[in-house]
Amino acid sequence: EIRNPILKEILLSGSISQLACIILYCFIAPLLEEMVYRGFLLTSIASSMTWPSAVVISSLFFTVAHFSVDGSLQLFIIGCILGGSYCLSGNLLVPLTIHSLYNASVLLDTTFS
Repeated sequence: EIRNPILKEILLSGSISQLACIILYCFIAPLLEEMVYRGFLLTSIASSMTWPSAVVISSLFFTVAHFSVDGSLQLFIIGCILGGSYCLSGNLLVPLTIHSLYNASVLLDTTFS
């Protein structure tokens, strides 16, 4: 994901591709991932253990699902931040917003690197 050459090619290919990539990467993917990893998985796991333990476990699932060896530590940390923000706020909109902004920053970094 980080510094992905295919993503960079899509972002530089044309306005329709750029718009589709931005919508998918900054809105749709974060929404679906937050519903799965925080809304469902974290909440389900937390019913049988402490919230901090559930955050770590759901973050491990989040990391593995992204298939990024190079960025695995970064993804795990982001997963913990997203999980922690959900636990503290009780509102899925908080990690969703953070996730969207994070993905937007990755897009900007990829585009201009």
